[in-house]
Amino acid sequence: MLNLIYELRLYTVVPGRMEDNHNRFKNHLPALMARHGILNVGRWTATAGPNGPLFVYLMVYEDLSQRETQWNSFYGDDEWWQIRAQTNAGAQMVERFDLFFLRSNPIWTPSESTARTRIGGVQELTFLDVALGHNVEATKLIETVVLPLIKREGGQVMMVADFVSGVAMPRIAMMTAWPDAARLHSARRAIDSDQSLRAAFQANRETIGRASLGRTETFVLEPTAFDLPLAALGLTR
Repeated sequence: MLNLIYELRLYTVVPGRMEDNHNRFKNHLPALMARHGILNVGRWTATAGPNGPLFVYLMVYEDLSQRETQWNSFYGDDEWWQIRAQTNAGAQMVERFDLFFLRSNPIWTPSESTARTRIGGVQELTFLDVALGHNVEATKLIETVVLPLIKREGGQVMMVADFVSGVAMPRIAMMTAWPDAARLHSARRAIDSDQSLRAAFQANRETIGRASLGRTETFVLEPTAFDLPLAALGLTR
């Protein structure tokens, strides 16, 4: 069973400076992050979703203690501050960033064969609100209905994780890969109108008085061409 901690960062980039941000992550940060043991498993530009223009990246740790050690070491490295000043070029390129900690959910069991495979196409990051006190029902609905529907429509699940920090709690995050935007949109229509999903929500309402899954927030993501994300995010060993 996986038991990974993810750090998800969403950077709202100053308009016109996304390429500067990509330059920082492509040409300056990989070696520095590797030096301090930071495992970055995916980088994306959001093509749809709130707070754009948005740059998204994801890191993975064995635990929060490892994360603290690695980032303390990173921020104590003079090279980071030199890179930051050089690539900012006199003005901040990031207006704000949102940071979330996630823990891998045991219903997600990726194949070892995809551990080091990288994947392109279009990816979909979805935040799903969970009814308070009904995590069990919500995860069962995802495992037994949502994940099979995604597979049926040609999607590949890259991550299912529970939020362990954030304003809106409880919440679940999912990352799904699609061959292209057309497949994503056709799959979303098919899934949203599927009778098995509608029946599962109805069963929830009859059993607990409401749906176990509520409002969703979705980002359509384009992987950075210079370093495609791992198909099984975080499963590297």
